[in-house]
Amino acid sequence: MKRTLSVVWRHTGDQQEPCLTCSDTGRTFSDLLALLIPAFDEEGIRLEFREEAVPGEGGLPENAVLLNGIPIGYLLSHAARGEEYCHASRCRPPEHIHRRFPDTSGVMCDEAPEILFRKAILLALDDEVVAGFMVNL
Repeated sequence: MKRTLSVVWRHTGDQQEPCLTCSDTGRTFSDLLALLIPAFDEEGIRLEFREEAVPGEGGLPENAVLLNGIPIGYLLSHAARGEEYCHASRCRPPEHIHRRFPDTSGVMCDEAPEILFRKAILLALDDEVVAGFMVNL
């Protein structure tokens, strides 16, 4: 297990924070990270947050968040796979668990239940997941 969670946010200069929202609690990803800092400290996990400005001319993706080098969308999709076991009529269909959509300015945003963001963070700390992602690049 990794002892550092490296968060890189690539964005244009006009964005104030990552466009990532917990659909059930309304927390932003930044709020969730702030909430988790005491647990990280308790477990000896260091949080590194870095911003990288990118030109808005279609070069690098805007509003890209990487956790230990892995795009958060990949981690959220990976985390959502475990939700597919529920087939009862009251369960949310898996295709609606993680949603990617453009906001009013056209920046791509991600929305998922908070538990999936938490699972995505744990997956980013898992050596096997990180190694598997790097092999598949």
